[in-house]
Amino acid sequence: MIANGVPMVFRPVEGRLTGMIGYVLGDPDEGLAVVVDPPGGETELILALLAESGMRLVMVLRTHVHANDADNCAALCERTGALLVAGEAVRAKASAVRRVVDDDVLTFGVQSIRVLATPGHTSNCVSYLWDDRLMCGDMFDLSTCSAEGSEANPAALYDSLTRRIFPLPDQVLVFPAHAMKARRVAMLAELRARLTPVLGRGRDAFITEMAARLGSAPAMTGVSRSC
Repeated sequence: MIANGVPMVFRPVEGRLTGMIGYVLGDPDEGLAVVVDPPGGETELILALLAESGMRLVMVLRTHVHANDADNCAALCERTGALLVAGEAVRAKASAVRRVVDDDVLTFGVQSIRVLATPGHTSNCVSYLWDDRLMCGDMFDLSTCSAEGSEANPAALYDSLTRRIFPLPDQVLVFPAHAMKARRVAMLAELRARLTPVLGRGRDAFITEMAARLGSAPAMTGVSRSC
């Protein structure tokens, strides 16, 4: 692919055990790469992909971290010397951590990644906008946003969707941390149209509906999604 006029690597990596989808973004000319939400159990695969492409991992970006995440990718960071990047409230064990806030800009090589604060699924959620691609974790997993019910905040989710995500251009490609109805990418215009009936009823109605889902869905326990 081409990003900012430069040939780039963009490689989804799906976890065999977790179903979580991570993304390797690489600048082969500069020999640098970042990975977004690396799936648990796929560290060796990610390292092999980097070695094959001759790239060095410089950042591990997390869209969110649940309370039951085992190690928050500290092992991958230590093996590569990469910086762990996450929201302000994220529990982190890595030795080198950068806390990001809304509208921060991350750079690697000649590439830049914009940080969007998108709390809702958890209080520490952020999304990463790289060129025309948005890595947004579980922002659009509305049918199961209650999987970590005690951490979800329907009011914050509504605000993040309507104020931070949907004002982006229609042609933005959305790449989630889990497949959305068996799909692994969607245009933002499509997602906006799909959710307009839900969000269009207003903030209070959305909060009520999502709170009902939070109360009816079982919580996930003992599952580590991180690497």
